[in-house]
Parts: sequence; C-alpha cells; structure tokens
Amino acid sequence: MELESALLIIPPKSVQAFAYPLREEYDPRSFDRVPAHLTLFYPFLPAEQADQAAEEIRKLCSKHPAFELTLNRYARTADAIYLEPEDSGSLVDLYRTLAQAYPEYVRRKEGAELPYRPHLTLARLATPDAQIEMPPAPSFTFTVERLHIYVGSREEETPYIPRATIPLGGA
Repeated sequence: MELESALLIIPPKSVQAFAYPLREEYDPRSFDRVPAHLTLFYPFLPAEQADQAAEEIRKLCSKHPAFELTLNRYARTADAIYLEPEDSGSLVDLYRTLAQAYPEYVRRKEGAELPYRPHLTLARLATPDAQIEMPPAPSFTFTVERLHIYVGSREEETPYIPRATIPLGGA
C-alpha cells in the first residue's frame, strides 16, 4: 500500500454540519475518508516526506497571516457541485506561494489562468446533466488559521488521517 498526502483547509464545525448530509448522500467515497475540506494540493507528497514538508510549509506560511474566507455560493462542474468562496484572493495568494515551492504538485488545466479553483465539494455527479436538490445557498465566514496535511492511500477504503497542522502567520 502506497501512502500519499494532501494539503487541506478544514473548515469549522458549522461548515462540516452543513456539508455532512450532502456529502454522505452524494459523495460517499470522499465522505468516508476525509472531513469536508478545501484542497490546496492533492495528490501531494509521498507520506514519508510529510513531516519534513510540514516544516518547510510552516516557514512559508509564517509570512501569510490568517484570513477570513466566506463560502456563500454554489458552483458546478460536469462532475460535481460545490461551495466556492465569495473572494478567494488571500487563498489564491497562499496557493501561489506554495505552488512556487512545490511546482510538481500543481495541476495544470488547459486554458485556465490559474490551475487552482478553491472549492468545497458537496456532491459528485454521475452525469453532467444530473440534477440534485440543494438547500438554499448558505453563507459561512470563518478564519483560515491553519493548514493540514492528511495521509492515506488512494487504493484503500480506510480514512486519511491528519499528520500535521501548520499555522498561518507564524502563530
């Protein structure tokens, strides 16, 4: 079993409580393996490099203060429905810093200005025209104070587990 890692933002309990029933019904594979999250990098480093990377990321993040993030609207792709931020400027700035340090983990999308679109997936769609009844769009504002490295296996059905917590702003 090969272990890999993911660099994530784990929102607070209010967001988890909203996402829980939707993810349980419409994204059960992810629901069973990791809490609701905004992904910075996945796949990320091999698991055995996670501790060393946490120290490097901690140094990079010490220059980025904590910031407010508001998730308040739905968006959709051909295969998912998700919440996205009202203003993702601070999050994109943080991503760019991390992408410079870890360019091999940047996912390139054809024609995309930035290969990163911050979002919190709520539902996976079986087909692009699938219809899911979503509750009215919520509005969650919270402070992003830390990042998390989770470790697990893509092939296994076991959950990813938290390996490191990295504070923003040198806290």
